Amino acid sequence: MRPVVPIVAALAIVVLGVPTARAPGLQPGNARAADCIWQRHTKRIVKRLHRHGRVRTVFRRRYWWTCAPVPPPAAESTPTTTGPAAPGPATGEPEPGPGPEANRVSVRAGEYFFVLSRPNVRTGEVTVELNNQGEDPHDLNLEREGGGEPPGQISVTPSQEQRVAQFALSAGTYRLWCSLPGHEERGMHATLVVE
Repeated sequence: MRPVVPIVAALAIVVLGVPTARAPGLQPGNARAADCIWQRHTKRIVKRLHRHGRVRTVFRRRYWWTCAPVPPPAAESTPTTTGPAAPGPATGEPEPGPGPEANRVSVRAGEYFFVLSRPNVRTGEVTVELNNQGEDPHDLNLEREGGGEPPGQISVTPSQEQRVAQFALSAGTYRLWCSLPGHEERGMHATLVVE
């Protein structure tokens, strides 16, 4: 008799896209949506229906999203010899900071919710990606609580598509919401903190 747990874990990876300990880079202890690049997949499904003595062929498409892990930044290599350390760069240039993905937030939208890949980002240029995984079109508006800045917007995004926009955000708490009729009232709102 086969053990049930490995089969369930394999099905969770294949069917649901759930990260488990077997998925490289996404283990339960370190799996975060901020470490994801969301990828859309499509599968063509062909069904043959028998109705009223006739065979009818129906074509459908199935869509789903998976999280591909963002490769970790290149770690500094540790010397394998016990000799002196290699000298640093002689140009006097400062070391580069974290890459552009450090100030990026992905917003997953569905009926009727927003899920942020991270709760806070740094001030400055922030890349916001709206992934509409729902069946209805959605948009994204963001406004600093207390005003002072014009609100930003990502236009209406059709089902199963994504849009990316960049905003110059100062420190504060920002309210995100969908402005389509009735969507915010049903729960399509979130909060993003800019530090």
